[in-house]
Order: sequence, then structure tokens, then C-alpha cells
Amino acid sequence: MTCWKGGGFRYCVAHMLKLLLMAVLLQVPVAPAEAPSLPPTTQEIFERLESRVAQVRIIERRSGTRSSIGTAFFVSPEGHALTNYHVVSSIVHHPDDYTAELVREGREQQPIPVKLLDVDVVHDLAVIQMEEPVSEWLELESSGPPQGTRLYALGNPHDLGTTIVEGTYNGLIRDALYDKVHFSGAINPGMSGGPTVTGEGRVVGVNVSTMGNQLGFLVPVVHARTLLERAKQVKQSNPSVLRAQVGAQLLDNQQRITERLLANPVPTQALGEYQVPGRWQPFLKCWGDTPHDPELPYTITSYQCSSEEDLYLSSEHRTGVVAFSHGYLTSSQLGELRFSALYTATFENDPGGVEATKEDVTNFRCRVDFVQVRGLPVRAALCLRTYKKFPGLYDLALRAATLNGSTGGVQTSLDLAGFSADNARAIARRYLEALSWKR
Repeated sequence: MTCWKGGGFRYCVAHMLKLLLMAVLLQVPVAPAEAPSLPPTTQEIFERLESRVAQVRIIERRSGTRSSIGTAFFVSPEGHALTNYHVVSSIVHHPDDYTAELVREGREQQPIPVKLLDVDVVHDLAVIQMEEPVSEWLELESSGPPQGTRLYALGNPHDLGTTIVEGTYNGLIRDALYDKVHFSGAINPGMSGGPTVTGEGRVVGVNVSTMGNQLGFLVPVVHARTLLERAKQVKQSNPSVLRAQVGAQLLDNQQRITERLLANPVPTQALGEYQVPGRWQPFLKCWGDTPHDPELPYTITSYQCSSEEDLYLSSEHRTGVVAFSHGYLTSSQLGELRFSALYTATFENDPGGVEATKEDVTNFRCRVDFVQVRGLPVRAALCLRTYKKFPGLYDLALRAATLNGSTGGVQTSLDLAGFSADNARAIARRYLEALSWKR
């Protein structure tokens, strides 16, 4: 091999080394690129996790038959399992009348007795435990995955056996009063308390509710982790302690809501000739309308806001609610006397309130006063009723009506469920003070 004369000795040596290296490389076989590993199929996930999920049966002691069902999943080798509070709530309220058992697939359908260790009523979670250990359980993730992640929910829909449902993680619901994850998958009755997992089989949420049409909701895994860590310290189930814990959790929750409501002035909304309380907090959803009925000699323009969420205490008792509404009544056809009769009749309707039974709450006790709100004459009725099972908690119903118009006025109502008496009155006072007349 010869080198170009003008290149010099260094150029010649470098050129020769380059050619030699290329010759060596051409003789070295190149390993083929590894094919990317495929994610597990839904069938593979189901076969791997099915044994870690069980059906929860709530048994009525007198008849020995099922009163309701749900789902649970194992989260420790000691037999701890997570489910929803609403699945086991009857045991909290009536421990002498109900008990719980698990049925595991492939175990000849033999029921296994379990004890209720701990609950989180605000996030609708509970921990149960069976006496025998388990060899397989599910791990809880530390947080939720990125939005759009493919997920898999497991449970026992309508007593059809363990089922797996594909869906998508859509993150926490924005502006919600209580933390929930939006899951685009079919979570049906009976799947409550089951796990929703990633393709790796790690739990990112607990099935809790659905609105149909592939619109499901999960309890975020962070709350499940907190409850499980606490429940592992419980050695003996105690019904009276559990009920006391529910009461304490409700009191803490209403304090949190009260502080949020009272942290800022109440924003106002124009309604006819008046200013009324508007969207007080982002967790409130508001809407309004004016029905058009030509046969009615008056019109009612409505504006209402609600948290649209509540806490499940029992099948007949809901709590943790904030809701209010306004009605602007006007008439160009009724005279003063007939309008006054209509106005009085609509004000004196039943105070209403949130769903509950006589077993849960007392009757409302009301006080009616005529007050001045920024010079505006108002008739106000403030009603309270007591929770029989949870001392210190009340429902409030406030009804108020402006009295300055002869053929027009605003009637407003505020409903609070599960608050201390002092907090309920403070919220009602702040609410009423936001009412004014646009002169």
C-alpha cells in the first residue's frame, strides 16, 4: 500500500490504521436487535391475580343468609384484605345482627369467617382479616400512574364470579369534595371493594362506584395504604370502638369542610333585583333555569349549588353534604294579597334535609326570626336535628325569604349534613350575610 506523497508520514499511518479497523469491523458479526417484550395480556393478568381476590358476603345472623355482597382483595400474608366501608357498614351499625365471610374462587366455595378491623368512612374503605394466612396477595402502589395508563379492575359483578374489566386511568376528579379517581371502565354492583391494578399487578385504586356508560370511580391508593398501616396495629375487633372511630372521622371531616367554607368571603350571584350566595367553593356545582309555563301567573327563576357528593353511613343515611338553592319569584298578574299567599305557602314547605331515617336522626327543631340583613328585611327559619348514633353531629336546614317586595322576592335554602352545631350555625350566618338587594 502506498500513501499520497503530499500527505506526509503521519497522514499515511493514520490512513492505514483506518483501513485496517474497517476490515476488522466487517468481519465481526452484528447481533440482531432484541425484540421489545410484549405487555401481559388481560387473560394472563386475570390468571395471575384471580386467587388474590374474593367475594365478601354479609350474612344476616338470624336467617343465616346473605343480605349483600361485595369484593375484597388480600394485601398481606397475615390475611388482611381491603374492601369498601359501604360493603361492611351493616356490621358497624348492627354488629349483633350481621357478620361477614369471604368466598375464594377455586376453594370449593367454602366460606371463610372474617373480622372487621378498621374503617375509613370518609374514603369508603375498610380492612377485614381472616384467621388463616395467605400465600398470595397484592402490593399497593405509592401513588397513581400517569393519565391514560391502561388499568384492570377485578370484582364480582352481580354475583357472577370474579371478573376482570379493562379501562383507563384518568386521574383525580377535579374540584371534588372527596378524593376519587375517574376510571373509564365498567364497575358494576358487586365489584365494590375490588382492586384496580396496572399491567404489573400493583393496586392503584379500590373500586367504589359507577355512573354507568363506562364511567367508574376508584378510591385513590394513598388512602388504602394509610388505612392498612393503621389496621395492622389492631389485634382485636371491637364494634363499639369502630362506631366511635366513624364518629371521630365524621367530626374531623366536617371541620375540614367548615374551614374551607369560612376561609374566604361568600361570592355573590345576581338573581333578579337581588344578590345571592354564588359558587362558594370549587367543589360546588351550580346551575340555574327559568321554566316557561304560560298557564302559571308567576315565574320562578332558580339557582342552585351542591357538592354532588356525600358520605355513605348506611343504605338509608347519607351525610357530609353541602347544598343550597335560591328561587326568585315574580308575578305581573297576581295582586299583592294573592302573591303574598303564594310566597308564604312556598316558604312554609317542609324543611327537607338529607336522606335519613328516624333510627338515624331526631326530628328537626326550628326557630323562626325576622332579621335585617344589610337593611334588607328577611324572614329566616333555622332548623337542626341530632344524629342519634354519633354525638356532636347535626343536620342543618336554613330557609329564608326577603320581605321587601310586594309582587317579587327571593327565597333561599341551605342544607348541611353532618356538622357540629356551632360550625353549622357559623356557616349559615355567613351564608345569610351574603344576601342583599340591588337598589
